[in-house]
Amino acid sequence: MCGNMSLFGIRGMALPGSDRPPTRPEGRRKEWWMVASAILPALVLQAALYLVDPSAISPEAEIVLVSVVRGVNPHVALAVAQAESGRIPEASGRRDRVVFKGNYGRFQVNCTTWKQPMGLASCRDLLERHLNIRAGIAVLAYVQSFRRAHLQGSADWVAHYNEGSLVSAGGPGERYARRVNFLMRRYRHAAEERYRSFNGW
Repeated sequence: MCGNMSLFGIRGMALPGSDRPPTRPEGRRKEWWMVASAILPALVLQAALYLVDPSAISPEAEIVLVSVVRGVNPHVALAVAQAESGRIPEASGRRDRVVFKGNYGRFQVNCTTWKQPMGLASCRDLLERHLNIRAGIAVLAYVQSFRRAHLQGSADWVAHYNEGSLVSAGGPGERYARRVNFLMRRYRHAAEERYRSFNGW
């Protein structure tokens, strides 16, 4: 489907117009794995199902799995997906087929910007659910790394996911970040309630 797409992300992806490779601030992976350890058994099971048949797990579970592998806070990834396409019904895969102003699928990945870096043969590739989730989270991982963002706390850096490298004061990127932060807190609260008995969540 896409030569540069690995199972959980995109290999060698660089931000268009930049020769700076993605980097990970030291300690980020360790920091997140400490948080993820509480649900590691469930993630292993979901990963096994994903490898056998990706359609066997829900989109939400897939987002969590791919996020952990890519070093992105799953609450942020879930919130971004909700902010991008949450108003589109899941019925009959409609949410995965939405196209708006050159943005495709659940994560509304901008094809003009990312087609070449991701090695996509066609923008229509982004309408495939599993590829779109991997692509959207790969972009989040890149922006997070490029902005030296922390895994915990507010996710104001997601303004760049929406508006690009330059975010205007009071503009759409900042409004988008506020909405994502609100949704992220909601997902985190729901997770805390659900996994209250586990240490580390």
